[in-house]
Amino acid sequence: MKTMNSNIILSILVLMCIMGMSSCHTDYMDYDVKMKDGIYFTVDSVNYQFGMQVGEHFKYAVAVRMLGTPKGYDRKFGIELIEEETTAQEGLHYELIDTFVIPANMVIGNVSFILHRYLDPEITQKAFTVKMRLVENENFRVVMDKECKLEFSDTELPRPRWWSDRHFGPYSQMLMMDILNNYWALETTHPLLFERIVAEYGRNLEKAWSFPYQQEIVFIKYIITPAYEYYKEHPHPKVDIPDPSTLM
Repeated sequence: MKTMNSNIILSILVLMCIMGMSSCHTDYMDYDVKMKDGIYFTVDSVNYQFGMQVGEHFKYAVAVRMLGTPKGYDRKFGIELIEEETTAQEGLHYELIDTFVIPANMVIGNVSFILHRYLDPEITQKAFTVKMRLVENENFRVVMDKECKLEFSDTELPRPRWWSDRHFGPYSQMLMMDILNNYWALETTHPLLFERIVAEYGRNLEKAWSFPYQQEIVFIKYIITPAYEYYKEHPHPKVDIPDPSTLM
């Protein structure tokens, strides 16, 4: 009886092994070695803040990765906007750079944007979104994460303690960055003067509890006047800086 049971068990094990080998063999035969390489977003969402950067237009790229074998030539991938989930307006909030390629001998490409900071004042009040998806084309099939959301905004940084309406006019982040950049430029044009001001007020004026009146003449001459002259030639609705000649 034991011998019969052992023979039955052995037969079952042999049959299972044959079935397993047959299955593996079938899977191997069905594999298509000519299958197109895959492509996917490396993240499903990104958030971009203009923050303390200086400028009005910024380049930003969302990475796309290839799953497969690099080729010795550029290959274009397909992309489309998901309009019902996109709140940003092309031309007003962003421009989409139509390259969409995986470069030769590389495994990573980009969906590249130019983001506009000041064309729509509402960008300081709320975020705008571009939702996009990868689509299959003659070069690539889509695998894994096929959609990605880019969200961007320019929420105003808080008014600093040292801001003076009398000297700078109504607060705006745009003008504040110009004031700071003119201040930082002193490190090159007047290094000893800059070193003295930094020791008293800090490199980012973080030690100043109010307008630095001890350096008022310096600020008017080297920091406020260049900003005033620039915006006199290039008016902007977010900037209303007083004539520095009235401050002396």
